[in-house]
Amino acid sequence: MQSANERQMNLGLLIMRVGVALSQLVYALPRLIDGTGAWISVGREIRFLQADFSVQVVGLVILAVEILAAVGLLTGYLFRVCALFLAVVYALYFFNFIHIGYKTLPLYAGALACVCLGLLFSGPGRFAVAVKIETK
Repeated sequence: MQSANERQMNLGLLIMRVGVALSQLVYALPRLIDGTGAWISVGREIRFLQADFSVQVVGLVILAVEILAAVGLLTGYLFRVCALFLAVVYALYFFNFIHIGYKTLPLYAGALACVCLGLLFSGPGRFAVAVKIETK
């Protein structure tokens, strides 16, 4: 039997997981479906990764990582790996926004990177599909 604190902690983890994952899916899925033009715009957002790769490939890889990591956050499968990947993607956005000279966008990207790092250390919680299947 769980105590009230454990239930609240697990519910809080669920809300954070679903919130981050849904925002990632809303952002990345339409861009992935839109095709080459959208991939190129995402690849241009991360300018310093284009040293040896085409802009289109960089954009496609970043969008694929974002979508797969969001699905991992929602379901709880490979949760810590997915949280780490999203933290790395948000850190890339953070450093890119600082390099460009934005004032507020690095704050949002940095905050989301910290949230993903927190999820990395806390785990998926009790309300994850992977945890429910493994306990039966």
